[in-house]
Amino acid sequence: MDWHKHLQALLSRVQIQAWQLLLDTPEVQATAPMLRGVWGRALRHLDEEAYQQVFAGKALGHRRIPRYILRPAPPDPAIAPAIEWILLGVEEELEEVLWRAWDVASGMGLGPERVPFRIRERRPLSAGQSDWPLTGDPATTPCRLQFCTPLRLVRRAALLTAPDLAAIATAAVRRCAGLADITGGEAYRDLMRAVGQQAATTPATPWRGERLDFVRWSSTQQRELNLRGVVGALDLPAGPGPLWPLLAAACWIHLGKGAVFGLGQLCIEKS
Repeated sequence: MDWHKHLQALLSRVQIQAWQLLLDTPEVQATAPMLRGVWGRALRHLDEEAYQQVFAGKALGHRRIPRYILRPAPPDPAIAPAIEWILLGVEEELEEVLWRAWDVASGMGLGPERVPFRIRERRPLSAGQSDWPLTGDPATTPCRLQFCTPLRLVRRAALLTAPDLAAIATAAVRRCAGLADITGGEAYRDLMRAVGQQAATTPATPWRGERLDFVRWSSTQQRELNLRGVVGALDLPAGPGPLWPLLAAACWIHLGKGAVFGLGQLCIEKS
């Protein structure tokens, strides 16, 4: 099996669109969960079907995957406050109602006092596997895989507290397959094995990190949920080899459980 071609075909099926939204939130310290909640309510009010496709996903049953991520923008006083809004495989005809939901949400307001906010600027971001963040040949440039938000990879019902490159790479394939509505099959299993074998033979340092739990409010259960995760990094001293397009895509789609909340964000840095 030419797994490189299979990987490229899989990545091509995951369409990523992203924007940086610069906000004006007077008197309110807006958070991503706060903005996600009001945007979701506005979208559900406008179009229930669009809400179900984006917030719940298109696949059936327990494999339904939300088609968006809302995460804080990198800290920068020149643009703050700002968030990054990422759509994953969302049909083009839905975009108009999704943007309209932001207009409605801004009038619904934030916080207990429902203070209106506005999007003062929206900046398209170049997102996807072609955007390697470092200079030099992506395959051979040494790099660090850094997770600053909790990464929640689970194996046999237990949290992986020291994920290696194979665990990260196969989690990225699993996430891409879910977003591409691929539920299994021999080609998928072969690709998982090939990526795992490639990762196992790619030079990498051991994981260096620590536990960091994430607390979120569940409006469905009306209680706080404690989501266990780890933060940390590992280095690839000879570069990621042919895995680099998969890792580049992972910077946008996030990995593991809780990705929709901004967890599992991969940052590729100079080592």
